[in-house]
Order: sequence, then structure tokens, then C-alpha cells
Amino acid sequence: FFFGAMPDQMNSQLDQGITAADLSPDDLLSEADQKEISDFLAVLNAPGWAVASSCKKDGLKVLWKKEADHPVVLVKAEIKVMVPAMTAFNFLDGSDDTFEARLKVIDKLCKAGRNVARRDAKHSVKWALFHLPPPLSNRDFVWSDLCTTLPDGSSLSIGKSVHHESCPEPKAKWLFGEVRGELRISGYYVVPAEEAGACTVHYVVQADLKGMLPVSIVNALATDQGKNIRRMKEHLEAHTAKAHAATQA
Repeated sequence: FFFGAMPDQMNSQLDQGITAADLSPDDLLSEADQKEISDFLAVLNAPGWAVASSCKKDGLKVLWKKEADHPVVLVKAEIKVMVPAMTAFNFLDGSDDTFEARLKVIDKLCKAGRNVARRDAKHSVKWALFHLPPPLSNRDFVWSDLCTTLPDGSSLSIGKSVHHESCPEPKAKWLFGEVRGELRISGYYVVPAEEAGACTVHYVVQADLKGMLPVSIVNALATDQGKNIRRMKEHLEAHTAKAHAATQA
């Protein structure tokens, strides 16, 4: 069950094009959602991360960490973005027809993506297909997505793999077609910076590519995913600068 708006209000909100940014932090969140948020932040803030790379030029820091219960590494990244926090959050809330285009901005391996289902302004199910270097098969993922602001002014977009009847698992298991991967945890956390008009974006992911790939290859590819937020930063800052220039013309 939900806190805030009731089911009939949800349908009205979708019809009116209301997004997660238009709602209060507690609207449409269940106890399970609250636990998912707490679990994500606990992983993000846990000790034991090792630095994989750190760039002085743009401030991108990528870290990794091994878990005792799973061979695939966790990856974390953070970067300062010179746009307001809500601008970054609205970009991550890909609940409309621009989801595929936005995902392709963030992840250069993305070949296709779509919104599979949308329960309300904060909850959706998404599908995406990612290209891997030959001779590796492409991977697709189906995941639940939760987008919400938080009471302290931060916001997040988090997800994990789910099954959905409209996205059956590919029949191919290795060399041909696609292989269904698993997102054990994935998400972006946006925190307003002390500096006006800026924010820090954090990213966490643990993606099991499944198939017959050795774990060593999966982990070697994993830290590259931390660079997603660099592409997000470059896109948002360029778009904001262009919009500002247009208003000055």
C-alpha cells in the first residue's frame, strides 16, 4: 500500500503528465520502496571501497568493491555537475518517450531502450539492450525503476532486475542473439552542492552479465560503467550553456 496519493489519483497524475519532481518525497512510496531506498544508500555509503580511477580535470572518481556473497564487483562513481540538482534529476527520470535517447547519452553501449510499464509518476519498468564487443553476445536487462525526491533535497533514480510478461527472456544463451543480464543494484543519487546551480551525482551498479563469461571479464568491464556520469555531466552542462546563450541572444 501507498503513502500519499491513492490509485485514482495516480491515473489522473499520469494523464496530466505529472512527474516525480512534481510530487512530495513521501507521495506514492510504499514500505518496500522505503526499504529499497535505505538499502541503496547503505551500499553507497558503506566503507571498503577501493579507488579504480580519479580524474583531476573533471573530478570523476570511480571506485569498486567486492562482496563476499557475489563474485561480480560493485562499482561506484561520483562527479560534480554544474547544473541545478533538479535539472539532473529530471534528466534521470526517463518516464517519457525520451528514455531511450537519454539512456544512449549516458551509456555508449546502449542499442535500444523503452518504457515497458508505468504504474505511476514514480514507478516504472524499463527494458534496454546493450552492445558488447565481439565475439560477446549483446545483453538485455529488464528492471523496475523508482524515481523520487527525498526530504533533505536530494533525489534518486534506482532499480533492480524484475520479470515482466511483455519481456520474455531471450532464447539465445551465448554466441548468438542476446543474453538476459541481471541488475543486482543500480541507481543514481543527486545531492545539491553548496555552490548555487551545482550538484554532485553518485552512481552505483552491480550488473551480472550472465551467460558463459568469466567473472574476470565481467569485472574488467564493470568499472567502465562508472564513466556514465561523465557523459551525463558533459551533456547537461552543454545543454544548459546552450539554453543560457539562447536567452542572452
